Amino acid sequence: MLSSLGRRAGGLARGRRRASSAGERLLLRIDIVHAAAAAVVADRRLPPTPSLAGHRRASSSAASSSSSSRDGTVVRAASRSSPSAGGGRPRLDNERGGEKYDATGGFGAFIDRRNREEASTAVASANAGGESEEDWLDATTTVDRHDFGEHDGGSELREWHAAKEEEMRRLSSAVEGAMASAVENDDDVVSVLSLMEELNAFSSSVASELHSMHDFRRRNMHYPPSNFMTEITCRAAEMAEGLLVHLLGGGTSSSSSLTPEWEVSAYGSAMAAWSRAYHARSGDRCEEVLERYGERFGGDMNHAPGLDAYKTVLVAHLRSCSSTSFDAVSNTKGGWSSPGEKALDLLTLLSNVHAGGDMFLRPDMELYCLTVAAIRNTLLDWQSRRRFQSKELRSLEEKLAVGLMGALDRMETSLDEMMKKDRKKGKGPHLSLRQWHRTIGAYVDGLAIAASIPMKNNKDIVDELLKKIENFVSENSGSIVLSVDDDQLNDIDVQKLLEEIQWSVEAAYTSALSSGLELSKDNGKFADFHGALDNAMSSEEIFQRMRNRAQESPSDEQFLFPVPTPENYRALITCWCECLRRRYSNPESNHRMANLAELPHLKAASLLRQFEVQNAGKPVDGSIYVDVIWAWGQVLNWPAIYRGQNDYFFAADAVDIILKRTMSQYANEIVYFHRRMTVTKMFNMAFRLHSKTFKGGDKVVKRSLKLLDEMEHWYRESDGAIAQADDFTFALILKTISNSGLQSSASNAEAVIQKMNNFGLMPREKHYLGLIRAHARVGQRDVSDPRKAEAILQGVKEIYNQDKSVKPTTSMYSACISAYGGSEKYNSTSKVMELFEELKALHEKTNDVAFRPDSMLYGAVIDAILKARTKNSASLNQAKNLLEKMEHSYDIGETETGPNRYAYTNLLRAITQTNMEDGTTLAEELIQRMDSRSRRLNDVSIRPDTQAYTALIQTFSSSRQPYAVERAQKWFQHMEKLYNDGDSGCRPNKVTCTALINCWRRSERVVAGEEAEKILSMMEERSEEGDVEMKPDAFVYASVIDAWARSSSPDKAARAWSIYQRMKTQYSKGNMEIKPNNVIMTSIIKACGFTQGSKEDKHKALVVLLQCMGELKSTNIISPTPLTYRSLLNATRALVDNDSRRRPISATIFETCCRNGQLDTTVLEALEKTQPELYLKLPENIPPKWKQNVRSAPSL
Repeated sequence: MLSSLGRRAGGLARGRRRASSAGERLLLRIDIVHAAAAAVVADRRLPPTPSLAGHRRASSSAASSSSSSRDGTVVRAASRSSPSAGGGRPRLDNERGGEKYDATGGFGAFIDRRNREEASTAVASANAGGESEEDWLDATTTVDRHDFGEHDGGSELREWHAAKEEEMRRLSSAVEGAMASAVENDDDVVSVLSLMEELNAFSSSVASELHSMHDFRRRNMHYPPSNFMTEITCRAAEMAEGLLVHLLGGGTSSSSSLTPEWEVSAYGSAMAAWSRAYHARSGDRCEEVLERYGERFGGDMNHAPGLDAYKTVLVAHLRSCSSTSFDAVSNTKGGWSSPGEKALDLLTLLSNVHAGGDMFLRPDMELYCLTVAAIRNTLLDWQSRRRFQSKELRSLEEKLAVGLMGALDRMETSLDEMMKKDRKKGKGPHLSLRQWHRTIGAYVDGLAIAASIPMKNNKDIVDELLKKIENFVSENSGSIVLSVDDDQLNDIDVQKLLEEIQWSVEAAYTSALSSGLELSKDNGKFADFHGALDNAMSSEEIFQRMRNRAQESPSDEQFLFPVPTPENYRALITCWCECLRRRYSNPESNHRMANLAELPHLKAASLLRQFEVQNAGKPVDGSIYVDVIWAWGQVLNWPAIYRGQNDYFFAADAVDIILKRTMSQYANEIVYFHRRMTVTKMFNMAFRLHSKTFKGGDKVVKRSLKLLDEMEHWYRESDGAIAQADDFTFALILKTISNSGLQSSASNAEAVIQKMNNFGLMPREKHYLGLIRAHARVGQRDVSDPRKAEAILQGVKEIYNQDKSVKPTTSMYSACISAYGGSEKYNSTSKVMELFEELKALHEKTNDVAFRPDSMLYGAVIDAILKARTKNSASLNQAKNLLEKMEHSYDIGETETGPNRYAYTNLLRAITQTNMEDGTTLAEELIQRMDSRSRRLNDVSIRPDTQAYTALIQTFSSSRQPYAVERAQKWFQHMEKLYNDGDSGCRPNKVTCTALINCWRRSERVVAGEEAEKILSMMEERSEEGDVEMKPDAFVYASVIDAWARSSSPDKAARAWSIYQRMKTQYSKGNMEIKPNNVIMTSIIKACGFTQGSKEDKHKALVVLLQCMGELKSTNIISPTPLTYRSLLNATRALVDNDSRRRPISATIFETCCRNGQLDTTVLEALEKTQPELYLKLPENIPPKWKQNVRSAPSL
């Protein structure tokens, strides 16, 4: 390229050396600017940051009357053919402006990763298999490819394609004719030049006509083109360059017939052709033409290339990085420079030449803007392809981003100098409307990069650039408005520029709002809840600032101060929803969550309602509802939010309401779906929520099946345009069914498998796994018939043996083994080991990773062995041996079979159940082994955690060994120390504390009640401080009360009653988790009846007993059972020696029992011992009403 500055400057490929002297550089001045090159620049509409702006609003308020078409009603029910507002037609997202979209290319809208529609196959498979993966929403998408001809706009697009192809054939024929003839006179030269201009006009029309047909293309001009655009514009450029060669070379018979002006025009037309071509080499080819141009006229000051020629090259580089064929990594690895790097090099070159004294090649505002745009497009293209994984390559992104910021700084310096000159002349900034547009666009481009490419102090750069944009717009708004009248533009061009300025400002806020979230993704989201919440609050402040500026702006400046757009709303909604991500939930974050004035999901819902009001009557992209549905699904991970309510139904009801409202608005043509998988995604979120619960049973299953029917309804209603169920959909439904444990699970699962055919799907491994699990969990506590699960496994094996279309995977074998392990009747160690050895043999035979035994399989085998009918030390030893084998396999390099916490913890729990004499010692050794291996192997996955330590403490609660409670207390304190030292995985929780309480409860020591109550008080205190994991429930209170009842303390009745009062107070305040029940009341009554000590102590116990009787009479919370009345009679006998005093108490108890229909033989036996004379007066035949409410009344 340097030869275009004169041969003495050298070629660009030879180092781009600076011109040697000011005198020589002055010779490079040109007075003739090629008209075609100038036209390229003049016609350029640089849409600011299309990538981060997403799908912007159709027009500013000033433009709404003349151009109200939106990137609009993309997917509607096929039965309706009405266009979107403003005349747009329905189309699918894959058309991207009506074209078949090439999924391999592109930078733009992919940056908004929250808009991605499908989880990757691997992530979907992991979720379907039961593994938890909260980031499935953000997983890499695969862009759907659908035939545009299937949809409403297909015929229009086909006709347009055919017309352009026909026009290209005509031009090709004309070019062939011109190339076959010699250029002999001026008419021949003019004819060739005219043909070159026709080719350029044709290439321009490809984009302009597509923009006129599709608003998305008009607003995102550098969005990745289709293969059609790439191929046909490249062909036109090739022909234009061929004509240039023909004109300058062998085709010209007389050199005198070609004047320098015509040569300049020919070079300019060829360059302009490449600046209109969407191809990876467009910029390079344009540079090559400029190189030849410079070599030809390097010493001719009248005809040498000028600044506009270099701008044409920049436009060509801009087209290069907007190409489907541009491959960032292959170009970089192969030693090629990217278009952005080349643009930056060119800017540096021209800046150096100008600094050396050449005033005619001084970079101007337009050159800076083009450079910034080329760098921006390159960076966003790199980022969308997600191939820069190594540090070496990622550093290229940062380096180029820093270069963009430098170019922006130089542009700002140039702008300041220009404005200072205007002020010295006593006038305001005198920029044209197009220059205002480009300047704002350049700032927005910089903001887009700062918001998406990791650099040092990104957030500070984003904040600074947004404030610069706001200040620039505020300070120059009057001048910008005046430039509308000053510009020599027609009304259509003015309208377009006003729209694009408005889109630029909107895009700036979108980038700023989403910047924190985008940048956090590089490190896997925010570090914690506080980071996510601080980001949401910061984005909220930006959003409110945007809204306030819009409200305060004059009507003629509204395009500079737009109201928040759907993209702005969604960016903010996404920020608030992000706060609910499961990984952020811990006691500390729950405490802060509980103290928020407005919870994140409610804030998001509130913003959604505001958006609906603001956009009333306008079509809305339904994707804005996705994040809110996702947020409600995350509520289950935050106890601070649902606060004791039935967490599943609390969230599921909200999701159903939003989903139904969205689909209702779709039916009424208020909502459209720009991406066809959006509806699938929303339904899948609801299915995922259902699959997370083991509660609800039949209700949850019916809910999922009904939702599947609704999905099928919309799928058929839209002729398959939306609500396409996928593999993930059915895997989630099958998981919900298997979780229910209902007797109907198997038949429901089989029906769901059959229904896959309605959506054109075939069952895969994950679906057969769900079917096996459905059979394996029929009767969760006792699997009724695991042989049916094995039969399905055998069926899959047969298919595999026939055509290998599906495989009997390790997960299927694990599920089948678990089915046998969960069956009282059919569980046998021999069957479990048979399946285990079968899988091992299959893996050894095929060496297929699908059959490789893993830690989950070993864990299932160990669990099944421990649950076998013969629960004794032999089965425990067998499980221990298998665990040791897993450890050995891991140690020799078979890492997949290494034991996990699940295997160790199951063994710990089995020790508790077997009541082995040395069980506590074995459990302690197992914990110590886990800790030792974890440290030696540096493997945190087997380090003892809360569940493991809790299982250990539970072994002490069932032990009769002396000092068991002290040993349990020691391990509890060890957990506390580990947590305080920073190991959050060892934090004691409610279950841990309950296990320790049970240790004291069963110790029957004098201080048992006292110690148990201390633990309860500690739990209450921590719960009040925000530790939701320590919040005691009814079972904890019952255990403490029972600990008092079992103790030998003389005041145990009063202490138990006191705890009951605390419990009752909490329940009255709305804590549904500690509702008093008859078990607790019976424990208090027993505490009264077993009180030992003085008469005074027994009298106090009697007072408590009478209070219990009064409580049972006055409250409807507790439903007494025969056990309750029997305990009352026994306690009365123990506390009241005097028969005459005891008689009225006993009579009252018995009469109440009969009145409530709770009389059975155990109550009669207690009555006979307590009040024999009353027992003898009973009728021979007991009235049925006296026993009518006994669940299983013994014959009386």
